[in-house]
Amino acid sequence: MGKLLKAIDRVNEWVGVQTRWLSVILVLIGVLGAFRRFALHQSTAWECELIVMVGAAMYVLSWGYVLLLNAHTRIDIIYSRLSQKGKAIVDIVCSVLFFFPLISALVISSYDWMMFSISISEKSALTYVYPPLYPLRIVVFIGFLLFFLQGVAMFIRNIYYLIKGESL
Repeated sequence: MGKLLKAIDRVNEWVGVQTRWLSVILVLIGVLGAFRRFALHQSTAWECELIVMVGAAMYVLSWGYVLLLNAHTRIDIIYSRLSQKGKAIVDIVCSVLFFFPLISALVISSYDWMMFSISISEKSALTYVYPPLYPLRIVVFIGFLLFFLQGVAMFIRNIYYLIKGESL
């Protein structure tokens, strides 16, 4: 079990570290778009499409990494005062009540959305460029799946801590 949890951690860590580069790509696309628009008087429609797609990919692919680092948002005024056992209990309860129902629905929904998008070769209608949209749908599904898997790993570790009194 420990090997599986560490594998989930390693995948999310690798994806999270690589996803940082998407912020650099976003800046470069923006600079290139501004240069083309103002210096060369050229259309920047494709830069607009890329900024939306790369930005969405950056966000969705980082969620599992953020959860791995325990950097997600919560009410730290209360949570930080709890014992390790209290934190594990809160995490377990919140996972069962909120995380798993919501993220499970999003994984299933994004999978259906991805499959439909692939089947119709969906294109974006944001601009006249009409780039394929299914690659982004695939990335969104992968991001939700990695987020879900990291949540499962966190949940199992919390359960183990409550039962054994030690970290897994």
